[in-house]
Amino acid sequence: MATKSRICEKCGKELNQQQKWRGKKYCSRRCFNDARWGDAIQFGEIKTRSKGFIEAAKLCQSGLSQAEAARALGICPRMVSDWFERYGADKIITERACAYCGKSLAGMKRVSNRKYCSESCSGKAEYARKHPVKKRKEFDPELRAGALELYWDGLGGTAISEHLDVPDGTVRSWIHDFGHLRKRRRKPEVLALRSVKERLSDAKSPEEWKQILREGAPGDDLVKTHLVCGTFNGWGEINHLASIVYDILKRDPRDGDVYAVCSRYHDQISTICWRGGAFRFSKLPKKRGKYIWPGTDVGLQVEVNENEFEYLLSLEKNKSRKPEIA
Repeated sequence: MATKSRICEKCGKELNQQQKWRGKKYCSRRCFNDARWGDAIQFGEIKTRSKGFIEAAKLCQSGLSQAEAARALGICPRMVSDWFERYGADKIITERACAYCGKSLAGMKRVSNRKYCSESCSGKAEYARKHPVKKRKEFDPELRAGALELYWDGLGGTAISEHLDVPDGTVRSWIHDFGHLRKRRRKPEVLALRSVKERLSDAKSPEEWKQILREGAPGDDLVKTHLVCGTFNGWGEINHLASIVYDILKRDPRDGDVYAVCSRYHDQISTICWRGGAFRFSKLPKKRGKYIWPGTDVGLQVEVNENEFEYLLSLEKNKSRKPEIA
């Protein structure tokens, strides 16, 4: 019985007698791989069926390293490394240059995984990434003239720096070199640009204190807080605070309002108020710095709202420890 003639399903070549007996469909391993995995693609001097390798090689030719190409393709970096070792792909990457000095990387080992020609360039590039050079601002004569006008009108160097967005050292150097050319004066409209701390320290009346705090914490509240001007010795207790309110302010401490007293060193504020038939007493100690508090030259008391009192405490107090009013 004659054997039925068969041909390769990929290239059309006639199969040999042994392949016919075994029922083969392809004449060679190459035709089998082409039929199953696709035709091989010529990429430079390399012929491969892996489209992923070709994409990785193109990314490495554009300047990326093997690890960066793997991240861009969303595959394991070890897979890209195996591809380059298997095909010897470093031969086709000949146009890469050092990312720092621009020197050609041709002829070096593992060119596809290099970005710099030496460890020196690598270290210099890392230092440049961690310490970016700030672009120096060009000198502006009009800006300096405006800063000096504010200084001569009574504004301090720090406030000028914040208002004009100029480094504090630059403003101080301008004041040092040219501040003596004119006599300083105090303009109310310019002094309004100062920080809240400076404005409160120069306020001379309860109305000024209340107006400055209201600008920083607008709104109205039914609960009134009375700031007793001046400081008092000791940490203060309920009876002591009640006597201060009654003797100095000539007010009844049981009227429902909050009364606040500052310690001698401005490191603690004590509050007292009448709620539910009993006094509620609280202490607001400060670990570092000092509280801003009106002195006796302002008057006997400064009457503010609850939100204005909290704003006064936040000017110096750590924001992570927000005080609660009893």
